Amino acid sequence: MRLLPFAVLLAVAESAGAQDTVRLSNSTAAEGYVSVTGTVVDFSGAGVSVESAGSTRTYPIRLVQSIETHHTQSQLQGDAHYKAGKFTEALVAYRTARTEETRSWVRREITARIVWCYRALGQTTSAAHEFLLLVRTDPATPYYDCIPLAWQGSFQSRTMIPEAQAWLRQEDLPAAVLLGASFLLQTEHGTTALTKLHGLAKSADENVALLARAQAWRPTVISAQASQVQQWQEMVEAMPAPLRTGPYYIVGQGWARCQEWEKAAFALVRIPVLYPEHRELASQALFDAAAALGKLNRHDEANRLYGELIKDHPQSPLVAEAQSRLKVLPP
Repeated sequence: MRLLPFAVLLAVAESAGAQDTVRLSNSTAAEGYVSVTGTVVDFSGAGVSVESAGSTRTYPIRLVQSIETHHTQSQLQGDAHYKAGKFTEALVAYRTARTEETRSWVRREITARIVWCYRALGQTTSAAHEFLLLVRTDPATPYYDCIPLAWQGSFQSRTMIPEAQAWLRQEDLPAAVLLGASFLLQTEHGTTALTKLHGLAKSADENVALLARAQAWRPTVISAQASQVQQWQEMVEAMPAPLRTGPYYIVGQGWARCQEWEKAAFALVRIPVLYPEHRELASQALFDAAAALGKLNRHDEANRLYGELIKDHPQSPLVAEAQSRLKVLPP
């Protein structure tokens, strides 16, 4: 399964008669890809279907590098707002775009962007509801990376217990069970959640199985040995890249538990560098990576990470603590 990054669909202004262009990986081509033009009639976990010269051909998703297509002005405005960090404005624009758009595959893309907006705004329940709409229409969605799983115990996990229990009961939708288990794992319902995760780890849905296995590591971090964490890291590096965000966080926590501070920092810092759209986890990873570097007396590097957290995530509840640590760490 090849999952596609947030910006895989290259937006161009709406234009009458405009054709779509799909870039496909091709190792024999000089540029490493070939371009196919025509009309994209579907894009899902099954692949991309392109109509050209009266016939339709479907290409496997593992070959898809990017799709260039026309978008409405509302969607382009949403993209601009999102890039500027104006997530409320982006959400309004995307909701308008979804009602205007007639192509089902583009509506699914817009839904994924709506999920990211809700996540950036800290509205996890709304993000989850939108994500479940997405997987109901395309269970193997190429936008699986936007699933708003919990990767650490928090006050929010406790406030979401009723919602999470409802998701856990949706046995016909593995993604819902996965969401529910992630929020219940470090509550008094953790035993039930862990049992569900072990079941999901055997799912035929690769996305669900991989994420469920990584979620099941969370309760064992506190007692993890270096050999086990090394095994986790190897498993994460074998996952599709867009699914690695939360699992890298667990690996970082595991290395910190083993007092392997450099390995912890290296695993954690991958998150803000490679997956900045995961804003909550990126800010936590910056904070934890800085703390790990501080354990090694690498205070200049720690200060840079605290500074990055303060600059890039000003709304994070970690900012105040990062500022206080900046004051006490040697320059």
